[in-house]
Amino acid sequence: MKQFYLKHWLSCLLILLAFRTGYSQTILYTAANAHAHNDYEHNIPFTQAYNLGFGSIEADVILEKDSLYVGHNHSDIFTKPLFFERDYIQPLYTALQAQKDTTRKVILLIDLKTEALATLKKVIDIIEKYPLLRTTTGVQFVITGNQPPPSTFDQYPSYIYFDGNINNPEHIRQISRVAIFSDNFRKYSGWNGKGSIPENEKTALLTIIKKVHALHKKIRFWGCPDNPHTWQVFMKMQVDYINTDHIEQLAAFLTDRK
Repeated sequence: MKQFYLKHWLSCLLILLAFRTGYSQTILYTAANAHAHNDYEHNIPFTQAYNLGFGSIEADVILEKDSLYVGHNHSDIFTKPLFFERDYIQPLYTALQAQKDTTRKVILLIDLKTEALATLKKVIDIIEKYPLLRTTTGVQFVITGNQPPPSTFDQYPSYIYFDGNINNPEHIRQISRVAIFSDNFRKYSGWNGKGSIPENEKTALLTIIKKVHALHKKIRFWGCPDNPHTWQVFMKMQVDYINTDHIEQLAAFLTDRK
C-alpha cells in the first residue's frame, strides 16, 4: 500500500513539474514572434511582412461565388480586390521555393469571414494546387474566424490546423489539431497601452498565458494596444506572438533590441 501511494505521489509530482517546466524558457524575441494583423492593408500584402521576417501573417478571406477574396468586409472585395491565391498563396509558394533557411517557419492565419464549410473547402482546393505547400514544414495553415465544429477538425487534411479558444473544452480535446491560441485582450483588460496594467487585469492575462503554455502551445492577443510600450510589456509577460498593424515599426523595434 505504501508503494502504491509513493508511486501515485511521484506521478503527481512529475505531472506538476511537466506543467511548471514545460514552457519555462524565456522567449528570445525576434521578428519570428511578430503577427501581421490585417496584413492585406499593408503596402504589399504577404510579401512585405514575410520579407521582414514575421512568423505569423493574417489573411481574412471572403468567398464570393467561386472566388476567394482577401479583405475584412464584403465591400473590400470591390474597392480593393485582393485574391487569396494570387496575393498570398502564389507569393508564399515562390518564397518557399527560394528560401535557403530551412529552419524558418511561418504561420498563415486564415480568417474565414464567410460560411465555414464552403470557404474552408475553397481554401483547401487552392492549396492542393501547390504540392509543396501540402508537405513543407516551412508553413502552417491555421484556420480562424468561422471554423467548422471542433469535432470535425481531424477530418481535414493534416496540413490544416486551427486557431484555439483556450476557454472552449472542445478545442482542448482536439489539441493535436490546434496550432496556436488567440484571445481577445479586451476580455481581460481595458488597459490603453500607457503606464502599467492594473494588477488584477495582469493576473487574469498571466493566468491565460500560463494555461496555454501548460498545453505546450503559443498565444496571441488581438484587440490590444499597439505601441512600443505594449510590445515591451507583452514580452515581459511572455506573449508568444505580438499582434501589430505597424509591421515596419515592430520589426525595427525587435531588431534594435539586439
